[in-house]
Amino acid sequence: MQDHKKTKKQLVEELDARRREVEALRRELAELRASSSEPEGESPQETAERYQSVVDNVVHGIITIDERGVIESFNPAAERIFGYAADEIIGQNVSTLMPEPFSSQHDGYLSHYLQTGQKKIIGIGREVEGRRRNGAIFPIELAVSEFRLGKRRMFTGIIRDRTSRKQLEAQLLQAQKMESIGQLAGGIAHDFNNQLSIILFDVDLLLAGSDRHPELRDDLLKIRKVVLRGANLARQLLLFGRRQQMEPQPTGVNHHVQELRKMLGRLLGEHINVEMDLDDQLWRIDADPGNIDQVILNLAINGRDAMPDGGPLRFVTTNVEIDEEYCRQHSQARPGRFARLRVIDAGIGMQEEVRMRIFEPFFTTKEEGKGTGLGLAVVYGIIQAHSGWIEVESRPDEGSCFSVYLPAREEEQTAAPTPPPTASVRRGNGERILLLEDEPELRERTSRVLTENGYEVCACGTVAEASSAFRQAEGAFDLVISDVVLPDGRGPELVFQLLGTRPQLAVLLTTGYVDENLDWERIRREQLQVLTKPFTVIDLLDQVRTALH
Repeated sequence: MQDHKKTKKQLVEELDARRREVEALRRELAELRASSSEPEGESPQETAERYQSVVDNVVHGIITIDERGVIESFNPAAERIFGYAADEIIGQNVSTLMPEPFSSQHDGYLSHYLQTGQKKIIGIGREVEGRRRNGAIFPIELAVSEFRLGKRRMFTGIIRDRTSRKQLEAQLLQAQKMESIGQLAGGIAHDFNNQLSIILFDVDLLLAGSDRHPELRDDLLKIRKVVLRGANLARQLLLFGRRQQMEPQPTGVNHHVQELRKMLGRLLGEHINVEMDLDDQLWRIDADPGNIDQVILNLAINGRDAMPDGGPLRFVTTNVEIDEEYCRQHSQARPGRFARLRVIDAGIGMQEEVRMRIFEPFFTTKEEGKGTGLGLAVVYGIIQAHSGWIEVESRPDEGSCFSVYLPAREEEQTAAPTPPPTASVRRGNGERILLLEDEPELRERTSRVLTENGYEVCACGTVAEASSAFRQAEGAFDLVISDVVLPDGRGPELVFQLLGTRPQLAVLLTTGYVDENLDWERIRREQLQVLTKPFTVIDLLDQVRTALH
């Protein structure tokens, strides 16, 4: 979650910067008033030139109108904001720059103010909407002041375009929502995985004795298949919430795209034409290979679904260097070197309100029963977990472009060779195991499986119970199996304490999700084994033997 929090911090900082600009806007207005007085020894011509120079060079729009609402001046910043040239807008009513209903109400409001002095905007400043030359409606910060030019009553409006600030506010709210949903999804998946582990254990135990009841075997296998399907759903929730255990290693995006090409052909169907434009010099990344495959497959499936009548699906990779200017325009971005993968379809495209929600879990535009709404949510979670981000460009009937940015490796390193898998000898020989699991039914079944397979087990439900049992046994255990998240503490913290008194102690951690508050870097450094829930009886016994030997 750390990288996601950084993004939120950047968004808050940018919003604070925009608020400071509002204060600067008010100060500019005061300076403009002050500049209208002539310094000693300055001629009227010099004063006029100085005033015009200030007006022409400020970053905010400045417009003056007379008491009829007719525009008399329109500075360069106002030209950029509204899209009108000064010579085509001067002489028109200022209501031209307003959307309905404000456009038709403006003359009445101005007349009412001149007669009664009752203010709505003048001398106050507020957020309103403007209308550009192309008809687009956009938010502006408007500060209006009144002044006299001879006997004429005149008004000056200072305008700041708030479009980017509004976008930042929306992105901040979306980031907060996505983080909250991710936390909720992770918690649900954790509890779900505990229940699935219990069911898997029961099914495996029944299958082990099904020789006496062969008519039950097919039914048990069907149950097991459904449970594993549920485990896959939980895994996707964890991927979205960035709470799935990752094993990053040096890899290349091109390699994954090319390896999946044949599978994509079968998966997407003959009506989808897969095209690839891959940069031969693409920078390598540090990533979990399985997760990168998942990103590519999910984006490919999304592209296929957007083209029911078929069409081209392009995969394009390239190196990009992101600078500060780009980051100011894209709140998720950060400076540096990135490998970029673009997946481009020629499909139905999306409305803006759909585009804003596509990464929410369970959000889908498909018919009921034809999609889980987790595919893009999983992509979002994986990319965030890899310190990257994803951008989407789409218009209705014009297709979509998903751009994935993944940090390039700082330097090339040779990966340590993976040791060959240890042969699985599943029965124990009386080894003593301290089992720490807070879910009572899962604790009972795990203890039963280990005992029936030749191990001596001391089962505990809390960190306090496990600490007490370890002290009473004077540390005479060969292996500790501990859940990661427990009601009264963290399993790894207890394990590190026990290792301090018994360094040769073998360790096996079990977890239903990745808790970002844990020291996963130390867990990897100490080479502690981690068994992800839900796990089968065979998974457990294999991991126990590996940890002990």
